[in-house]
Amino acid sequence: MHVIRRRVWIALGGSLCLALILGACGILPASTVDKKRDPVMVDSSVVQSLQRQIKEREKRIAELEAQLDALKVIDQDIEKRRQSSRPPATLTPIE
Repeated sequence: MHVIRRRVWIALGGSLCLALILGACGILPASTVDKKRDPVMVDSSVVQSLQRQIKEREKRIAELEAQLDALKVIDQDIEKRRQSSRPPATLTPIE
């Protein structure tokens, strides 16, 4: 009886070791070749992205400059109205 138990444990242990070894073989990737992008393609896409960002910034700057010019015109108009509605600095007293 003791011998049978020992053989069963040895068989189970061997089977377990074999299962671990075979299972570990499946963990490795099928191909170890790295798929790298072409550096020229990466550079051109980066350049295109940066050019697009620059174009968007220039457009935004033009919009802000137009708004600033409009605000300057409004400010000048308000200043002219304020000056024309002020009474003269020296008033003559009414007698």
